[in-house]
Amino acid sequence: MNKIISLEDALEGVLFLHSETGTEGGYWAFQDSQFISPNTTRYSCKKCCLYWDKETSPSTPPIVERLFNGLPDYCSPNDHEFKLICKETWDYKGLHILENGDYLTIYHPKKNKTVWSGVIALEQHPLFTENASGFWIHADQIGIERDVWAEYFFKGYHAKLVPAKEHK
Repeated sequence: MNKIISLEDALEGVLFLHSETGTEGGYWAFQDSQFISPNTTRYSCKKCCLYWDKETSPSTPPIVERLFNGLPDYCSPNDHEFKLICKETWDYKGLHILENGDYLTIYHPKKNKTVWSGVIALEQHPLFTENASGFWIHADQIGIERDVWAEYFFKGYHAKLVPAKEHK
């Protein structure tokens, strides 16, 4: 017998399309906000694109030599113009690829009202056959237009998730 689904214990987070090398397309996903933190250590030089993580090299950026002809030279050590490369860091521990049976509630980013709520029921597609705004996708949510569904993920709508294993 199924338990009653309560949003009181739901995970809170952000929707996105998860894709990386080896996924051969994108999965509708949720990032748990408990595993999102401000980025304070990862930088890139505006001029030469040198990557510097202050956590691993706290006092000075790494000294890097040019490896191949044709690549731009790196700045002199005192000439870099570093900027944060992103506002947040996301830990894989907070990644939830949406699965059939998950219960999801999606909120409008400005009005903070529910725009969709229900049980995930995905229609799977063969690889490289379907796309959303030019991105390969593995599935569609049954009962909602693809473009509407994709917008929630591409625009990073906030959501609450009760994973299927939590309420079965």
